[in-house]
Amino acid sequence: MPERRCAAAPHGVVLAETDAEAARLAGYLVAGEARFTRHFDRPIGPYVVAAAPPVVDAAPLTAAGFDHALTWPAGEAFREATRCGIEQATRSFAASQNMDPVQTRQVVDNALSRAPDDRALAAIDSAMMPHELGHLLFTAAFWPDDRPEGGARPKHYGGPGPDWLDEAAAIVMEDEATTDQRRAQFAQLMKGETVASIGPLDARPILTDLSGLLERPHPGLARLNDPAAPRPPMTGIPGSGAQVGVNFTPAGSAGSGPRPGALDTVFYIQVRRFVDYLIERSGQPTILAEIARAMASGETMETWLQEAGSAHGLPASVAALDDDWRRYIEAA
Repeated sequence: MPERRCAAAPHGVVLAETDAEAARLAGYLVAGEARFTRHFDRPIGPYVVAAAPPVVDAAPLTAAGFDHALTWPAGEAFREATRCGIEQATRSFAASQNMDPVQTRQVVDNALSRAPDDRALAAIDSAMMPHELGHLLFTAAFWPDDRPEGGARPKHYGGPGPDWLDEAAAIVMEDEATTDQRRAQFAQLMKGETVASIGPLDARPILTDLSGLLERPHPGLARLNDPAAPRPPMTGIPGSGAQVGVNFTPAGSAGSGPRPGALDTVFYIQVRRFVDYLIERSGQPTILAEIARAMASGETMETWLQEAGSAHGLPASVAALDDDWRRYIEAA
């Protein structure tokens, strides 16, 4: 692909417009691969991350021996999509407040002046690119024969594993800044404070209910199965086929209820702290791999805890795990 520039990570490559952009993105993948190895200790198959637009045809990449091809929105197209999403969200807010055209233009201009800059967008790349790659690597490592059924309603948001575990595999791939933010937001929500990206929501009943987390589907699953279901604002990137989720809060709207996608955010925050709990209680950075191996062989969390929980420093049932989780987070 001579029109694209290429940079390598240990097990994958990045295709981008410039050498500098490819090298920057590859650096995030190097860090992500190290986290995957630390937590799962499984081989990583060759992969490609292609910055879009334009969309790279995956067929020749597959023929060349790459296991995974991930399209990643990047560059000016990403920034433009973000600006469009912010304008859309702000105009919707202005209409809900019955603002006239002049007022609407003022609030839109003000919102756009606070749009994420290049540094903020790089932070998204640093966290979310490894996150999305983590989903692919995790499924390939533990469910290598998984083939989604065409046209079937998905039973899981990501791979065939439990949604919390699939999301955990992606979340442990995120960078330190995002990890620290999720932990801090968990503490805020436990104190009853409002997190801007979530909005007014009493999340404590959700966060303390570990048994529910282990069984409930990803909040986004309903959107996959019901196109009419409420969803966070999404803006398409021209020519890429990719979508950018925009979570923008217009000034003055703090009392308007939880943000679109708020339950998704709470889900990620809870999973992050549950991963911390599992690692701390077991003393094993690879505890997720132990659980994934059992889930892939057909066990449930209940049967695994009964058989192996005590050997890993964990309670022997989901009910006991739930009780210990509540003690853990209350003491934090």
